[in-house]
Formats: sequence, structure tokens, C-alpha cells
Amino acid sequence: MSPPLALPSPKEVSSDSVGSSQELAAYVPQARGARPFLSVSDLVITLMLRLPWVVLAFLVPAALGIALALLLPARHTAEAVMMVLTSRETAGAPDLSGFGPNVVSVEMQKAVRAETEILGSEEVLRRAIERVGLERLPGPPAEGGRTEAPGLRLTAAAEALRRSLRTDADATSNILRVRLSLPDRALAIEMLGAIVDAYLDRRAELFSESSSRLLVAELDRTRDRLREVEGGIGQVKARYGIVDLSTEMNLLAGRLDAIVRREDALREQEVQTSAQLASAEQRLSAQPTRVYASSEATNAVSGDEVRSTFTRLLQERERMVAQYAPGWPGLADLDQRIAAARAALREAGRNTFQTTREVRNPVLDQLASRVAALQVEKDAISRQLAEVGRQRQAAEVRGSELVGADAQLRELSRQREGMEVIVRQLITREAGTRVEEDNRRQRSASINIVQPPTAPLRGTSLRRPVAAGSIVAGLAAASLLLLLLTLTRRSFATPQEAERGLDLPSLAHFGSLRTATEGMKRMPEVADFVAMLLDVRVVGRRPCIVQFAAAGGEDGREELGRSIALEYARRTGTDTLLIDLQTDGRSQLAALGSQPMEVERVPGHLLVFNTVVPNLWVSFNAGSSFLMDTSVTIEGTRNLLDQLRNSFDAVVVIGPDDDNSYAVRRLTALMDANVIVVRGERTRSDRALALRDRVLNSGSTLLGFVYTSYRRVLPRALAGFA
Repeated sequence: MSPPLALPSPKEVSSDSVGSSQELAAYVPQARGARPFLSVSDLVITLMLRLPWVVLAFLVPAALGIALALLLPARHTAEAVMMVLTSRETAGAPDLSGFGPNVVSVEMQKAVRAETEILGSEEVLRRAIERVGLERLPGPPAEGGRTEAPGLRLTAAAEALRRSLRTDADATSNILRVRLSLPDRALAIEMLGAIVDAYLDRRAELFSESSSRLLVAELDRTRDRLREVEGGIGQVKARYGIVDLSTEMNLLAGRLDAIVRREDALREQEVQTSAQLASAEQRLSAQPTRVYASSEATNAVSGDEVRSTFTRLLQERERMVAQYAPGWPGLADLDQRIAAARAALREAGRNTFQTTREVRNPVLDQLASRVAALQVEKDAISRQLAEVGRQRQAAEVRGSELVGADAQLRELSRQREGMEVIVRQLITREAGTRVEEDNRRQRSASINIVQPPTAPLRGTSLRRPVAAGSIVAGLAAASLLLLLLTLTRRSFATPQEAERGLDLPSLAHFGSLRTATEGMKRMPEVADFVAMLLDVRVVGRRPCIVQFAAAGGEDGREELGRSIALEYARRTGTDTLLIDLQTDGRSQLAALGSQPMEVERVPGHLLVFNTVVPNLWVSFNAGSSFLMDTSVTIEGTRNLLDQLRNSFDAVVVIGPDDDNSYAVRRLTALMDANVIVVRGERTRSDRALALRDRVLNSGSTLLGFVYTSYRRVLPRALAGFA
């Protein structure tokens, strides 16, 4: 094994290595352009892929319908024919009594329609069921073994019988045909006869009903109502104590007027009293308590006590002078007291006195007595106003009661007047109706039985139509399911579908590549594909670096890239490099009889190892090189790719799994050519379309797609048809 090769980062290359305009050779398969959204081949392919589900969708409704058809019993249809004739109920005729209105003319079809409604009414069907017997009629068993009420069973039987009953009327004649379908022939004939008999009886009851009895009953009811209204009038008068409503209201109005006048007079008196009271209280508060009576003035001084004190102090000083030395301190104090007494005596000699005499004001007693009298009068007026107000409120309540009673009496009086008019009219009409009924009893029958109920000997069955309908329903369900499965299928089952869905040429299709690559066998499909790649020219030269881009995982890119690299190395005899960006390359080296070695690696460089196949090299851990490093500028990545072009005659790149990162987009744009790998029945169409758009939008060359895991879905006969 030769030592590994570490490729340094090359210098910057020009952008001519990957041209924006892509010129493919004429022998590269081309896409066919626009194709139909849904074709017959899509439906046929989906049918083969999902055949068990489509068959199941057909068998389920078909089997259910056939089973239901086998359970359907034969039914016998009994038929009766009746002729509807005109009578006084349908033809215009004058009223014989002279009291009632004339009968309005009615069309024959309306008359036949009326007879049909009577024939199919629930009352007629109930009577017919009671005549034949409810237990003889077929019906569903009771749920859970419980027995329903007889009324509910009879109603259910009448509804079931109405669904089996058919009536047909001819638009050009007065013939009415009645048909009844039941499983038993004899029961159908008997049941239809019972329905016809019940219909005739019910019709006779309807048209023979005495209208005079209705008028008499209505007359009695109206009289009872009239008596109730008169009793209500008496109850209203008794409740409110009314003898004559107008007199009561006049008396109440006079009394209420007197109360209002009395209340107004009291309010005026109250205002007058309040004004007098306020004036008296104001004057009382303004009067002084005492008034001036007399005044006396004198200049006599009442200073005897001061004078005697002054004399006593002088005598005391003479005694002290005689007994003590001149500088004795007590003598100085005594001199001060003498000076103070002399000053007080001098001050008292200047004052004069005046005496003023005041007596109680005599107006106060008069105003106080007047205020007390006005207060008593005001309290009395207030109580009188309260009493008058109570009387007015009572009168107003009584007035409201009389107004309510008047409204009730007016309503009852109107009812009594209307009922009296109705009673008079009913008495008149009842006499005329009796005469009319006597004439109606003389009429002839208007329904004739042309054909009694009968039924054919052989019954009819819906087994064949139901079975045919179930088969049609099964085909419709299977077709609908097939259409839904076709529309919802998101993978390509054939290369033709992928070519139509992606609008790209199909370069090649491969079956299982794992066995061939493990044994290093040569495959004709791979050889043809490599020959085509060697003949392709992009911008005037053969593409050196070809990437197999992935639209999803597990699409066979690992085996495909290895087999193409093997074919390159064997065919050209020049150095060929396989770069696996999907994995770290260990599996590729192991499949080609090599393994990675522990060597020192320059950061960003691409580390490759040779294999047992001459001229075939495989990269190791290529994802950590400048190819996928976004920290390196595009010039660095382009230089590395240019170095690869100089070192190898062909470079096969296995793209990473479906990734929309910038590193993948940049590397895709720098490739000489790109090929999309589509795995049959696995790769999703939306992801493949997104990958196609990314490659085209990057400005790189997109040769087309290769189809892996190819298998024949359609037989040869159907393949030619599809």
C-alpha cells in the first residue's frame, strides 16, 4: 500500500473553471419538456404498486352488496284501481238552504290529489293494520329483546306500510291506481283490500259528519263563554265596590278637587305662619334683654381705707425714727410703703363715680308669647297637611282602581257584545245547515272500485340491480382509491416518472449495486454511464469533478460512486479519486481493500489513500477539509478543487445527505457537473425538485439524474400500453 497523499490548497483559479453558461453535447439525453399532470402510466404503476389495497377497495363494497342482494326477499305488488267522480264536494252547486255559501268549483286533478292524501293518511293505515293484525306484518325485531309499547309498534308499522304504498294518478283521466308491495302475495292482497275499505269508511265519516252538531256545540260553547264574561263583569264590580261606575268617578273627582283646594289653602296658611314666625324670631333675637332706666354721677372719693393706711404708716415711721438709727434697713422699706400709699391716695383723689340703672325689656315677653303661639299654629297646620295628603293619596288610589276597573269593564263589555252577535249568527246558520245536511245525505257515491286488489303470481326482486350496483360501487371505490393513491404518491416508481416529475433527462438506471461493488465486478450499466460522462463536454472540456447530489438518505450513492470510480480507473488507466462526503470514507476503503493510516494531517487539506485497484484513490474524512469549511473563502475552496483537477484525471464526489447549508450550496456551484441520485420508490419528489432548483440556481451544470434500485414494476404487456 502506498503512503497517503495530502493535497495542499492550490492557488486561486479563475472563474472559467465553472462557466455560468452550460453547453452539453448533443448525445446527452434531454428532458422532454412539459408533460401531463396525471397520465395513464401513473395510474397503471400505482395499481401495480398498491394492487392489494385497490383489490380490497373493490371487494369490500362488492361483497357487501352481493351479500345484501342474496338476503333481499322477493316482493309481490298488489294493485287496485279506483275511479274518482265529481260530487257536491268537488263541483260547483248552489246552496239549497239559502243561508250558506255556494260551493266553489274544483279541478279534477286537485280532487284526485285530495283522495290520494286521504288514502295514505295515518288514520286509514292504522285502521287497516288493526283489521289485518299487527303481528302478521313483517317488521324488524325489537332491539335487545325488549318489547315496545303497542302504540309505538302501531306507529312504526304504519310508517313502514306508507313506504310500501304507491299511488299513481293519470293526468288525462280520473283513474287512481293504488299499489302495495309485500313479501307475501296473499298478505299483500289482503292488506291492500283492508286499506281500501278503511279509506272508504274514513271518507264516509269525513263527508257524513253533521255540521249542525258542530254549530250547536259551538253555540253552547259561545253561550258558556258569554256567561263567563258576564260573571267576570260582576266580579270586577264586586271587587272594586262599584254600583255605577260613572257616578263613582264623578263623586271621586269632586272629592279629590275639594281635597286639593283644602291642601292649597293649608299650604298658603303654612307659608303665612312660617313667615310670621320667622319675623317674630328675628325681632326677638334683635331685642336687648335690658333697657336704660336712670343714671347718677358723683365726685366723692371712697378712699378712707387708703387714707387710714397712709396715716398708720406715717405713725409707724415716727416711732421707728425714734427707736432705730437713720441707716436701718427697715426704715427704707417703710419709706417705700409710705410712697406707694401716697401715690394710691393721689390717684384715688382724681376718680369720679357714676351709677346707671337698667330694667328688663317689656317687648321680650310679648314677642316670646307670639313666637310660641305661631309655633303651635305651624305644628297644627303640618298635621293638617299630612292628613289632607293621606286623604288625597287614598282618593288617587281609588281613582286608579276605578280607571283599571273601567278598562276591564270596557274589554269585557266588548267581548259580551261580540259574543252576542256571534250567538245570533250561529242560531241563524244552524237552522240553514240542518236543511243543507238533509240534502247532502241524498248524494250519490263519488268513488267507484274499478278493480279490486289483485297481485301477479310471480313477485319481483331487486337482487340483480343491487348486485350490479355493488359491483359498480366497488369499481368506483377502487378507481377513487387508485386516483387518491396516485395523487398522494410522493416517490418515483420508474425512471420515466422521475424524468416527467423533475423535467430532467434520465442518464442511467441501476439495479442492485451492492453485490457488484463488493466483488468489484464490472456492470454494463455503469460502463455505459462512465462512457457517456467521458464524452460529455461542458464549456468545451470534459468535466473532471462530478458530484452525485443526494435528494434523500439511503439512495445507493455509496455503491454508485464506488462503482463509477472503479470503472473510471479501469477504463482510463489514470488517477481517479473518490471523495465521500456522506461518510468519513472508512467503508469505501474497506470495500476497496484498504484502510486509513495514522498520519499527521495538515488542517484543511484533503487526505486520500490508495486502494488495491490501481490508480484509484479514496478520501478519508473529507468533511473536515476546505471543501466543507465555511470559514475558508470561496477562493480557497476553488484552489483546492483546481489542485484536484491537476492531480487527478477524474474526481467522483458523493454528496452529503440532503442538506441546504451554505457549504453544500457553494461546493455544488463549484463542481464541473452535478448528477442527482433518485432512488426508486424511496426518494421524495418534493425533495428532488428542491435539490434540482438549488443546483440550477447556483449556476452549476446539472447533467440530469440517475435512477437507483430499479426494478420492473409493470409486466411487459402493460409496460408497452403505459
